Amino acid sequence: MRAILKCMYAATAIAVVAFGADRAAAQAPFPVPLTAWGPAVAVKDIDPAIRAAAEVLGIVRTRGLVIGQVNLPEYVGKGTIVDLEATGTAQPVEVSRYSYAIAIQLQASRLDFEGPQTPRTIRVVKGNRAWNESWSEDKTKLSTSPSNNATFRSQLMWLSPHAFLHAAAFASGKKCLDGKACTTPVKVAQDGGRTTIEVDVNGTTYKATMGADKRPERIEATITMPGGGSKKLAASYADYRTGEKPDAGFGNSEGKDALDRYHSGTYWPSRVTHEFDGVKVLDLTITEGWANPYMVFPDPELLAKAQ
Repeated sequence: MRAILKCMYAATAIAVVAFGADRAAAQAPFPVPLTAWGPAVAVKDIDPAIRAAAEVLGIVRTRGLVIGQVNLPEYVGKGTIVDLEATGTAQPVEVSRYSYAIAIQLQASRLDFEGPQTPRTIRVVKGNRAWNESWSEDKTKLSTSPSNNATFRSQLMWLSPHAFLHAAAFASGKKCLDGKACTTPVKVAQDGGRTTIEVDVNGTTYKATMGADKRPERIEATITMPGGGSKKLAASYADYRTGEKPDAGFGNSEGKDALDRYHSGTYWPSRVTHEFDGVKVLDLTITEGWANPYMVFPDPELLAKAQ
């Protein structure tokens, strides 16, 4: 979808700033209304450990100090993957571009990857529905096909550090992800000198272990596998940065090699790995992070009708 919408990024960046997505908006002469981006939770209402993690991840925004505005995280990288949805393969393959985008409020995600021996593959989930997308050879038409892996794909998105802390913050503030009042299991504890955070999302428990920089270093959960059965997946994140160099606090996203492409002070891990029962299935070097890029998730019927 990015290919057809690339020209809209500049306009989106302007809109993001207008709605207070970067740190400059926090110092605007007037407060940004919460309705500008949807449900939010005030950091004063959440556990201090979750607040500290959200602050150094760069997802606390505006004069009101709320979490909820950074709700469209996307990271791009390259490395190796084991395609768990492909049949008859369990070997790692090289990917020259791997993009993973999440729309937290929609509970949707789009995975888009390709490599020297791997054709472009696009997989989408939105709520309890999943489908695959593919472009025609001339890049003018996008078609879809249904998938039975909605549960697997939807559970994966909450292993992302930005989505995880979003869910933990809302649970700690006694809110559901739609902003309505509710009680969701969430627990903050100490384990061997490390802070851990557990939160329930749609019936699945996710546990994060925080690093010395207070950001998620490891997030794990037992999730439903394609084809059935369950396995524990552990996602690890290393060397968070916004600019060219890692740091343990707040920083500016300066430099030509900055991960934060919107220069909004949002931090991204330099490396991401996934392991199922100790077997590595993803190993990425992250090259780009987008706090709120333009992204849409039209249902297949609407997409077909539009084309």
